[in-house]
Amino acid sequence: MQNKQHKNFINNKLLKLSLLLVLIVSPFITRAATTVLQDCFPAPGNYTINTNVELPSNQNKDGNSGSLAEHFVAEGSSIVADCACPKGNFYSNTDVYEVSAAGSPLPAGVSGYGYLTDHLDINVTAYADAINSPDGSGLQAIYINTYPTPFSSMASIRETKRTIKESTSDVCNDATRPTDGSNTKREFKWNVVVLKYYIKKAILGEEIIPPTIIAQNYACLSFGGSCSVADTKLVSNIQLMGKITAPLTCTINEGSTIEVELGNIVTSQFVTQGEPPANYTLKDVDISYHCDDPAAGNSGKIKFSLNADQGVVPGSNSMIAKMLDRDDIGVRMFDDNDNNVVLDGSLDMPVTLDEQGNGKIVMKAAPVSTKSQRPQPGKFEGNVTVKMELR
Repeated sequence: MQNKQHKNFINNKLLKLSLLLVLIVSPFITRAATTVLQDCFPAPGNYTINTNVELPSNQNKDGNSGSLAEHFVAEGSSIVADCACPKGNFYSNTDVYEVSAAGSPLPAGVSGYGYLTDHLDINVTAYADAINSPDGSGLQAIYINTYPTPFSSMASIRETKRTIKESTSDVCNDATRPTDGSNTKREFKWNVVVLKYYIKKAILGEEIIPPTIIAQNYACLSFGGSCSVADTKLVSNIQLMGKITAPLTCTINEGSTIEVELGNIVTSQFVTQGEPPANYTLKDVDISYHCDDPAAGNSGKIKFSLNADQGVVPGSNSMIAKMLDRDDIGVRMFDDNDNNVVLDGSLDMPVTLDEQGNGKIVMKAAPVSTKSQRPQPGKFEGNVTVKMELR
């Protein structure tokens, strides 16, 4: 009985000793703490993209999407770090880590895109610090898929190639720079994006992009480990401005010349200067045209005009076209309601198109004398150019 109690007493001592060993070992399982450097970027950098991109007609269609360019490098100056570095544990051989994040303040457009204009939405891909990549190549992408982007859900990346010692490139302000810290200040540039467009409604002519902030970059610097998105601060705004152009693609009379025969007229029919001959039936001039799909949805933006190639007769209020090698006879034109039509290119007649992009304007023409005397017998010929252009 006494031996059994002694054995239990020994086991309890061993058990207590084991617990004591665990308590002694545990404090040695430690990791270096991440320290976020403060006040590194007092004000964000401002970068601007001024673009003038022409969309090919086969891409300029409702619901189409594509990339505006491989990437855009926005104009602006580099940013210099000026952190308040801590004393006592930050040295010249300390590795400084860099984390970049990005989002967009654009309002929501179609799914995965931000609203840019009435015709265009865009998807923005931001990039990491581009200070060592002037052309924007070889950078890590930061994808933006939510517009506007909540701060808490911004994507971020650690700059694995940008861990630099303080002795190589200084991030501290003058008052907190460690001994033997570099005299060369560390610079940064968050100014590269890729833009993918979505056409909500086909563009006719040009779509003006007012100055618009499309991306905002955030960053933080740290040592002992990488910081989180919550630690980042706004470091750059990227603004887009300019225009997206799309050519007007309309064909008049299937690309052929419109020829109008004015008939044989007796000189005695020319009674009043500038007026059609007596008992003359005005000749119909049918001007048919076809415009591609983008124009069909924007007919109100197309201007129709007529311009006499040889000029207009002086004193005729631009209503009589001169003829080739004749100064005693000209041609007047009228709309379908017999109203006068000017022939100096200033006409601004609205164009209507059907769902297939087809349309027709019916006009009328007549020869007139340009002098008080009757015109001489003989042939006459002149040309009038039909124009369809953007308002």
